[in-house]
Amino acid sequence: MSDGTLTSNILGEFVEELKGRDPEFILSCLDLTEEKKIRMRASESSSVTNGPIYRDLIFDVNIPGEKDKIRVIVNLEAQLDPNPGYPLEARAMYYLGRAISDQKADIGHDYSKLSKVYSIWLVMEPQTGMSNTITRHRMVGSYDDGFESTVGVKPCDYAEIIMVHLGKFGDKYQTTLGLLNTVFSNSVGKDERIRRLEEDYKIVLDTSVFDEVEELMVNLDEDYKRYMTRLGREEGLAEGMAKGMAKGEMKGKAEERTVTVSILADKVIKDMEQESLSFDASFDRTGFPEEYRKEVKAAVEAKVN
Repeated sequence: MSDGTLTSNILGEFVEELKGRDPEFILSCLDLTEEKKIRMRASESSSVTNGPIYRDLIFDVNIPGEKDKIRVIVNLEAQLDPNPGYPLEARAMYYLGRAISDQKADIGHDYSKLSKVYSIWLVMEPQTGMSNTITRHRMVGSYDDGFESTVGVKPCDYAEIIMVHLGKFGDKYQTTLGLLNTVFSNSVGKDERIRRLEEDYKIVLDTSVFDEVEELMVNLDEDYKRYMTRLGREEGLAEGMAKGMAKGEMKGKAEERTVTVSILADKVIKDMEQESLSFDASFDRTGFPEEYRKEVKAAVEAKVN
């Protein structure tokens, strides 16, 4: 999702300040590399008291205004488990709070410079009845009954949560949700998704976008592990991955296994560096089957050497 072309085609649906704007304009609001990848803010948000959190993606959108540019911050999260044991909206609100707090170092005490933050969650496996829906949670001021005034309520529009519940390939055709259903579908192959994006949405994407999609789908956090357990994969995460998330396509395909191994290697390296763990301890944390250990170890050695 760091691809500027793809992101510029979806933000117009979710970011109020970009409503009605075409993808070319939105693309001009993003800080891009020569490869049209979005330059990201730091994924990690540190706190001495509360510890670090790690966001999937977080970046700035700078929108030209009449006087000055309007900056909003967008946090994009991919979530497999719709019911991780707490409301997803609560976690999203916490992420918003941290993204707002992180701005203090830049704005000092001039709170007028505070940027609005959007936390957009792509829920891959929605609960029953929620597929192909988008819900918003925003701050709206109002007077209490009996204590009104003719003076307008001052806006406090600094945070917004958007929960995007995906559906099946082909659902919500030629809408932003339909576009996301096409990109994240695991019921059809990469080539067919690329073709449909070009024909149905007039979007030409670099194939590396789909490597990022695989990375988002291979979620290695505790929510993912609990989700597989609740789906009844008593045999462990090996069967859970094969029968649940991958739904057959990843299983047995050498090129997709290579992507999985590479993602696992990145996760292992991160844990080794940040928590001074050995390779074996870090690999054991992932919960992936033993058959991956040698491949991941070789990938880790290749990446660090």
